[in-house]
This record gives sequence, C-alpha cells and structure tokens, in this order.
Amino acid sequence: MSEAFCAHAEAAALILANVDLNGTMGIAYIGGVLSCMVYGVTCIQTFHYFRSQQSRVDAWYLRNIVALLLFLDTGHQAIIIQALYYYVITNYNNPFAFLRASWSIPTEVIINAVIAFVVESFFVLRIWKLGRNVYVTATAMLFTVAHFTMNLYYPIEQFYNPEFPAGVEKLKATGSAGLAVAVVADTFISAAMVWYLHKGKSGIRRSDDMIGRIIALTITTGGLTTTFVILNLIAYQLRPQLLYNLAINFLLGKLYINALLTSLNSRSFVRSGMSESDAVSVSLSTFAFRSAHLNTTELSGSDSHRTLADGSLSKVSSEV
Repeated sequence: MSEAFCAHAEAAALILANVDLNGTMGIAYIGGVLSCMVYGVTCIQTFHYFRSQQSRVDAWYLRNIVALLLFLDTGHQAIIIQALYYYVITNYNNPFAFLRASWSIPTEVIINAVIAFVVESFFVLRIWKLGRNVYVTATAMLFTVAHFTMNLYYPIEQFYNPEFPAGVEKLKATGSAGLAVAVVADTFISAAMVWYLHKGKSGIRRSDDMIGRIIALTITTGGLTTTFVILNLIAYQLRPQLLYNLAINFLLGKLYINALLTSLNSRSFVRSGMSESDAVSVSLSTFAFRSAHLNTTELSGSDSHRTLADGSLSKVSSEV
C-alpha cells in the first residue's frame, strides 16, 4: 500500500470523525423530503387556482405570477434533489466532498430569493391598495428590496467561498444580516396588512366577519413564514457549521409561495356566508380607502360588480 494512499485514507477518516452526519446530510435529507411534500401542496394549490372560476376573471399578471411561482418552485425542488444526489450518491464514500459547497447550494438560495421577492412584492401591492399610504408602502418595498439584495449577495459570495468550514465563518455576518432583514420585512408587511384591515372595520357584522377571516389568514400565513425565517436565523447563529439552516431554507421558498396561493384560493372562504349583493354593498371605504374619500354612493352598481368580477372584492378579500 503506497504512502500517498495511506495519507489519503487517514485524511478521509479524520474528516469523517469530525463530521456530524446526523446534523449535516441527515438533517439535509429530512429537509429535502419535507420540501417534496410541500412542493406537492404547491402543485395542488396551483391546480385548484387555475380550475377555479375566480382565476378566469383575475388580471392577467396575477395568473402569470402563479405560473411563474410554480415554475420557480419546480426548479427549486430539482436543485434540492441535485444537491442531495451529489453528496449522498455521486460522492458516496468520498468525505472530501463535505469540504466544499456544491454549486446547487447557492443556486437554491438564489431561487429562494427570487420567490421571496415576487411574493413580498405582491403583498406590498396589497398594502398600497388597502391604505394608499406612500410612506408605509415605500417602507415595505424598501425592506423587500433589502431582503432580496441580501439574499442575492450571500449566495454569490458563496460561489467564491465554497470552502467548508472557512467559507461559512467568512460569510456568517452576511448570512445573519440577510435573515434578520427577512424577519423585519415579513413582520412589517404582515403587520401593515393587519393594521389596515383592522382599521377598515365598519361595525357591519357581515363585512367585519369577512375582514376578520382575512386578518386570520394574514396572521397565519405571514406568521408561518416569519417563524421559519426566525428558526433559520437561530439555527445559523447557534450551529453555522451544521446544515439545520439549510434544511429550513429548503422549505422557505415553498412557504412563501403557499402563502400567496392560500390568499388567492381562500377567497370563497372569506366571502362565505355573504351573498353577492351583500358583498357588493360593502363600500371601498369600509376597507381602508377612507384616505381616498370614497364612499358607497360614489360606486355605481356596475362599478361594484366589476370590482367583484375583477377578483378583488373591494380590493381586499380576493387578493389579500
């Protein structure tokens, strides 16, 4: 047996002795399995949206956003499978592969960044339609752009620093800052939507019930994504050299997508218990458009019905 081979075997054994397989490939595998399950939910929600009557009257850009997100999520899932295949199959019994990040790892983060930007921008538009407040909307968009920028900067830097664990330590401050900005962005967007919705309550029981359902959905979907971002930040801070944060990151983009799809597919639930005439009778002023000085008398019956057919039930229940 040659001396070089012995040295190589000793180095491989040393790497394996210092690698926590449960905290690296084990948790990454679990994250990959869970991401497959959530991707299935994305497909079901997308199918439900496109076969619904509401999608046929939605604006063209809304249908394109849903199609784009399904395309991005499909690519995202393929990248996750490639990453796991690379480490578990292609480099089976090759512990030296653990010393460098595969190209698929930063690529997965970039796709997540694009997904988060599209979804957050969608909800920022909802904030504008709810409140018509330039300062609040601009602040929400600023946080969204900052989140997107940090989410792009980190994986691009990782392409140039793929070494493990040196690259992880070098990029820890950047990664932590990006996750912190994500928490702020998601929290601000959800809080702004809930605030404007709450202000829109008029005392009319049926309209207030509808607003209550929207608020509950906003808190549930927004709270879920924010919780996972916080967990990602905690995992990255406490154990940056393990892959708990990567496993959580596998799920983040899919949670963003399903937050948007849930808001679209839940519109019949939001309007449950209200007839079309009840829904039409709810003025735009009820839904926080008071700043625009709109009231029920300013809306003709045809305008109200067009609002309903536009897929936006007073620009709130259908797209929030």
